[in-house]
Amino acid sequence: MKKLLMLSAALMTLGAASAMAQPAPGEGPMHGGMKHEKGQMFQKHDLDGDGVVSKEEFLKQAEEKFAKIDTNGDGVISKEEAQAAHEKMREKMQERMQDRKQWKEKMAPEGGAAEAPAE
Repeated sequence: MKKLLMLSAALMTLGAASAMAQPAPGEGPMHGGMKHEKGQMFQKHDLDGDGVVSKEEFLKQAEEKFAKIDTNGDGVISKEEAQAAHEKMREKMQERMQDRKQWKEKMAPEGGAAEAPAE
């Protein structure tokens, strides 16, 4: 159980870190064009909407993440399953980075970034 809690905490931290790395509210693409809104991560974990995240709500989210990683459903995460989950997260991060890069290019002024004055 202790290992599950540690893994859950690590996964939640990674999820929160990636959410915080998103553009400011109303700026940039996120997950199919959705915009990052203030408090979105908290609301996601506050399942009953009472304004607090209980231990049960937190663990439910962790158990769902665990189940996604435990692809064969045997109740344990093998090294191969962990590596596959890591690769999947890495691919998603690369997609978001590419989306952000394309968004920045689209938003850049005509002719790209400002150039240094010629000497």
